[in-house]
Amino acid sequence: MEPGPQPLILRQWKNHLPHDVVLNILVTLPVKSLIRFKCVSKLWDSSITSPNFISTHLNIVNNNNNNDDNDHAYLIQTCIEYNSPKIPITYKVFCCDRTFDSLFEFSVPSDFDLNMSLLIGSCNGLVCLTQHRRLSATSDAIYLWNPSIRKFKRLPDSCSNGKDFWFSTGFGYQSKTNDYKVVKLRGTPVVAEVYTLSSDSWRKVEISFRSKVVGAIPYSFPLFFSGALHWFAYYSEGGRKFPDPTMILSFDVNNEKFREMAIPDGDKLIKQDLFAFKGNLAFSSCGYPENDDDLQSDSQCFIWVMRDYGVHESWDKIFSIRLENVDISFYGCTEHGELLLYKKVKEESKDGEIKIHDWNESTILSNDIAIVLLDPETLHEKDLGILRYVTDILTTFKESLVSLDGATELYG
Repeated sequence: MEPGPQPLILRQWKNHLPHDVVLNILVTLPVKSLIRFKCVSKLWDSSITSPNFISTHLNIVNNNNNNDDNDHAYLIQTCIEYNSPKIPITYKVFCCDRTFDSLFEFSVPSDFDLNMSLLIGSCNGLVCLTQHRRLSATSDAIYLWNPSIRKFKRLPDSCSNGKDFWFSTGFGYQSKTNDYKVVKLRGTPVVAEVYTLSSDSWRKVEISFRSKVVGAIPYSFPLFFSGALHWFAYYSEGGRKFPDPTMILSFDVNNEKFREMAIPDGDKLIKQDLFAFKGNLAFSSCGYPENDDDLQSDSQCFIWVMRDYGVHESWDKIFSIRLENVDISFYGCTEHGELLLYKKVKEESKDGEIKIHDWNESTILSNDIAIVLLDPETLHEKDLGILRYVTDILTTFKESLVSLDGATELYG
């Protein structure tokens, strides 16, 4: 039996297509194709995994993301829990395009206990996860993971590992040196530690302000925006701690300096978030007025944007949204400015008490709970359907070839 015709690209290779021409073609291809093409030859494998090729490919991906919305992706962690103890909890991580219609599943490293893991952030295809049990600080672990190339790395323990029962972790990209940093805030007064990927080590960084001791909100998710990580934080003066965020604490990953930024003035609701809205730092306040213990009011969402980054006076309230008969939580924002909201329908009992459905099998499969895309201008909603089991969403994910020195590769 005669062998079938060879693929066109291999026939061209045998016809001695110049290697620089081949590289110019390969560098424009998606990650999945490049991973397959590593098997063509040792030369292709070494070329595709070279730092120069990876950097060039990433630059092209970033440029395409700026010009082509279809390259934007989301990383979604889901949890399905049933009432029956015989059926185990199922945790999965999916990648999804901007329509939220095309999903594929990533293989999760067996080392990850997703029940105890939080998706912290994503930069250039690398995902940072932290894994901890709040009752045992000694079990803390932080991972960097590139799901596209199936490699992950557990970071060395920080200096503070085991010393505090809470911490807040952020992940950012240092553009000046093409490096990645993990920043860990712990304790009150807050102590900062920085892990640098290139040196594979931790060190303490000073937080110095002229007055007042600053504490970060425990287990919060900092936003990486404009080269800096942003946490909600509060002041602690004379032994008095302020339970609600009173400021934004930012950390520039390039110069490693902390600074204070004021949150917008005006009424605040129970749930507050920072996110990027159409290229601006944004602040949302969702839920109910703080004095509405019985949840009798309509759920609301206020959104401010900072027109001039770092300038308090430039905060501008652009949306005030009222949603009837639902409780909402805020996941993030798409690059088009649509809000990702988790909605639960409120229900009035026979005695007039307002109840909100709990997270269980019956509600997870019902129409009373949903994750929706909400256009804040038109108030048009799109129910994302399959994503009702979501526990985390990263709204800035992109596939890349970025590698990790000393990483473990997944097989199977």
